[in-house]
Amino acid sequence: MPDSDSLDVFEDRPTLWPHTAPERLLPSQVEQRLLKAMERVGADGPYAVALCEEAISLARSSGDDGETVRTLFRAATLVLQARRPDRAYVLCLEAQQAFERRDDRWRATRILLLRGQCWLEVGEHERAMTLIAEAAERFRLMDHRADLARCQAAMAMAHRLGGDLDSAIAMAAQAVGTPGAPNDHHLDISLRHNEALMRLERGRLLAQQGDVQGAQAEYARASAVLPDARHIESPRSQPDGGQVLQNIAQVATAIGDDATVLLALRRLGDWARRRGSRLERGAVWLQMAELQRARSRSRAAVACARAAVRHLVTLPNEPRLVTARLLLADLLEDQGDYPGAYEAYAEGSRVAAEQQREAIALRAEMLALDRDAEQVLRSTEQTLAYAQRLSNVGHLVASINHELNQPMASIRLVAETALELIDSGETAEVLASMRSMLKLSTRLTDLTAQLAAFPARSTAQVQQLSLRQAVLEALGMLRSRLGQTPCEIVIGFDDALAHGFEGQLVRVIANLVNNALDVLEPVAARRIEFSCAADGEFVVLSVADNGPGLAPAVLERLFQPFFSTKAAGRGLGLGLALSRDVMREMGGDLLARNGSGGGAVFDVRVPLEDPTTVPGTL
Repeated sequence: MPDSDSLDVFEDRPTLWPHTAPERLLPSQVEQRLLKAMERVGADGPYAVALCEEAISLARSSGDDGETVRTLFRAATLVLQARRPDRAYVLCLEAQQAFERRDDRWRATRILLLRGQCWLEVGEHERAMTLIAEAAERFRLMDHRADLARCQAAMAMAHRLGGDLDSAIAMAAQAVGTPGAPNDHHLDISLRHNEALMRLERGRLLAQQGDVQGAQAEYARASAVLPDARHIESPRSQPDGGQVLQNIAQVATAIGDDATVLLALRRLGDWARRRGSRLERGAVWLQMAELQRARSRSRAAVACARAAVRHLVTLPNEPRLVTARLLLADLLEDQGDYPGAYEAYAEGSRVAAEQQREAIALRAEMLALDRDAEQVLRSTEQTLAYAQRLSNVGHLVASINHELNQPMASIRLVAETALELIDSGETAEVLASMRSMLKLSTRLTDLTAQLAAFPARSTAQVQQLSLRQAVLEALGMLRSRLGQTPCEIVIGFDDALAHGFEGQLVRVIANLVNNALDVLEPVAARRIEFSCAADGEFVVLSVADNGPGLAPAVLERLFQPFFSTKAAGRGLGLGLALSRDVMREMGGDLLARNGSGGGAVFDVRVPLEDPTTVPGTL
């Protein structure tokens, strides 16, 4: 399971859309149960879960939706720590729906990360990666660096579960070095512990392959990123400190630093006694058994292994129970106690099989939950997109007044001038005036078309489509504009199939190209490039230009309705907002970023499969 720093779930943060002040504390009865659950989660998981359920029931009985959803948010983290990913996932789904309805993007995204961690707990690393990567992208756009680092640490765990240790280590190191992250001492320790865990595992793998020198180098790197065991604070202020101490002891064992091993285990033992944690007591005895074995003290090692089993046997789903039983089997075999070794090995194999069956059952249950919740969450997102558009009607009226009055006044002035010219017999000037009126009326038509599209909900059907054909159709729509503003167009892919609203996707692409041409007007050598790449359950069509790129302040507000960087009279600022809403309604998204070589890049994410029929991630 990924390490989680549970204290931070009690923070109140401003949301991205809209900004909200910190909310009041939960009622004392609810708060007390959650705090008690946090204290007991390491020692008695079922009791901690029961306390969380009591807190949720009390919150529901209050009739306050805000109180209920915040209780769900906090309880889900604690229930996951209690090794109940199935129940935690149920709470996550309910909480995310509520936060999306309330437009609380920060908490909704924290829940998205927690859903990914639930999948990690049951070994579904690919599904976990999809959710966590989406959460990371949201936090990046919100500029929440600490939460982004947490996502990166969780993605490292997903890579590790997938067997890609190199990517896991790279991602864990990236989390530690996330620039601009808040000065959070406890988070820093958790992130460093995560990186050290990956490096320890790679060192063991190198040792098994006979690369002793490479293994020792990896152990040294792991030791370098870990804190001093004496600096790990109390369980309340550093909830994952027990796991950090275990990691310190394991790394110290690997490099032969017995003094650090004993220091870490003494501190961990003190924690275990104070918390009454059978898990941590078992971990101490297991680590002592490995230390005694390394010292060739077989009898002491057997005694420690038996003690580890005695504490861990009360936790049938704990993976270290299998480790302890198999270690005991090896130690007994070394002593010549073959019947005892066989018994320990058989029991360890039985527990491993039961844990595997339990994990499969949990995965099946969570997949069923995903199928049931998919349509509800998607419907919620679509309703929010519709409500968001309607909520801007007041702003819309003011914008209409400005955008329509100017061309209408110009048309009236040109018409009056044309009448005077007709009386004077100046035919050429009259024709020029009529052409000017036609151009102004075309602009009015474009504006009214945008206004008509703004409040309308889509009734289009999702269908399979060709992205290359969609690009070509969009360019065909802009043939006249491209003739006026010559630009090199590069389509850097053969073709890709996806599912979406074909006509609306074409208009989204056309809008992006049209915007790029506006930006590129002062550029001498204009260039727009289309590229395509698979990304999990999506195909990403990227539209890149060689313009000046997007300033941070512009990037933050780019998709807000009525926001525009164009000169007055050149648009309502609805194009990108409408385009993003269209993409989200078809199960995709529209994102913006700056290209590595300069210019702006818009990523059009289109589902590979029909999101209304195939279960997947949100």
